[in-house]
Amino acid sequence: MEYRCEDLPQFGVVLLPPSSPEYLELLAGIEMRLANTLPGAPPQFQRADNSSAPAMILCNQSQGPIAAVSWIWKFEPETGRPMSHSIAIASGTSLLSPFGLDERSKKVYGYWHLILPGSKRIIRGSSMLGNNTDVRPPAPDELWKGGGLGFGGGSRSPQGPLKAITLVLDGVFFADGGFAGPDTLHNFDRITASVAAHLQVGNMARDGHYQGRTPAEIFRQIEAITGPDRGPAVPPPPRSAGRGYNDDRQDSLRDLAWRIAGMRHSIPDEERALDRLMSWANADIPKFRKL
Repeated sequence: MEYRCEDLPQFGVVLLPPSSPEYLELLAGIEMRLANTLPGAPPQFQRADNSSAPAMILCNQSQGPIAAVSWIWKFEPETGRPMSHSIAIASGTSLLSPFGLDERSKKVYGYWHLILPGSKRIIRGSSMLGNNTDVRPPAPDELWKGGGLGFGGGSRSPQGPLKAITLVLDGVFFADGGFAGPDTLHNFDRITASVAAHLQVGNMARDGHYQGRTPAEIFRQIEAITGPDRGPAVPPPPRSAGRGYNDDRQDSLRDLAWRIAGMRHSIPDEERALDRLMSWANADIPKFRKL
């Protein structure tokens, strides 16, 4: 069976297939570090796909940390129709959309959510496995203090003998906001639309506060653009014909209706809840751009 890679070497993001001379050594190193978790590492809630699932190793040979990756597996069977399985986004998008993160969290996520230069990950099925301990240990203020951290999910395994397997890196977000890849899954628009929706709500909260409106008035104004709470958003469907960035932004605003409703429930003091929204207007946002 042939393994093929469609990676992004011009941007320093390289895939190593099982046929690579380095593959087995790197794979063993990643698996050993995962099995011997350092004190202060987050619990591994990611579900690794079956060890028989196809896997390749992602190497960050760039000069900057990677914040998020999307990929597509393509399977070419010996007989029958080809099939594919895509991951719309994996790794940590929290630092691309850091609304509500305090400085402590940003520091911790900056180690555990990013792929630092020189670090490597196993992409197995729809899971991404590994951490930055292959380039350096976490600093004291980067140690995990609680909560879960997990990327990935279930995937379909191809049935029957295969002629070829291809792993396509469809998109890579660097931590500074740079984006590389063909982006057939439209993740650049999804992330930037979500960030724009957060900023719109944050600016409305801040402007309403300085104009002397009551919290109730401001929340009503925000609901006029987000719509009422209809529960958590479902996973986004594949981009269909006729849909674009504005549709992604409207989806993000509808999702924020649910998030804001939860915030108001957990923070009964509406002044404090409004302060939380106002802080979104001053979030430290990366400079998003396609490379």
